[in-house]
Amino acid sequence: MSIFVGNLPFRAEKEDVAELFAPFGEVANCALPLERDTGRKRGFAFVEMADDASENRAIEALQGAELMGRPLRINKAEPRTGGGGYGGGGGGAPRRGGGGYGGGYGGGSGSGGGYGSGERSSGARGWEDRSHGSGDSFGEGRSRRRRSSGGGDYGGAEG
Repeated sequence: MSIFVGNLPFRAEKEDVAELFAPFGEVANCALPLERDTGRKRGFAFVEMADDASENRAIEALQGAELMGRPLRINKAEPRTGGGGYGGGGGGAPRRGGGGYGGGYGGGSGSGGGYGSGERSSGARGWEDRSHGSGDSFGEGRSRRRRSSGGGDYGGAEG
């Protein structure tokens, strides 16, 4: 079992959190997760005590305690669920003419179809059909343009 410590001051270090829990028993582990992109602390911590009895005592005693002027939220940590991540989820920014790209290749799709739904307007993989006419031939008034691989918009005006 693990203890979640929320509303942690950003300047708090592992030693500060471990010192707060030390009077209730041996602190087996203390982790302050960092943001992936910036490397900054995220404002919470996970503490593991040597046994369940000391964890329960610490949770009861420290609920609402302050650290560096901030009231802490302390409770049993819930196991991580397998949601989120890449691929799946749906949505994306709505675009002119129908939904977003969806949650990646093979994931959900926005309101009007899109990349994740499996629908394509042309047979060429990775190419966008920019038709401005009718007929099957790739003739006058039609153009194809390479999709950007970085996601997001195409970098120009649509029309």
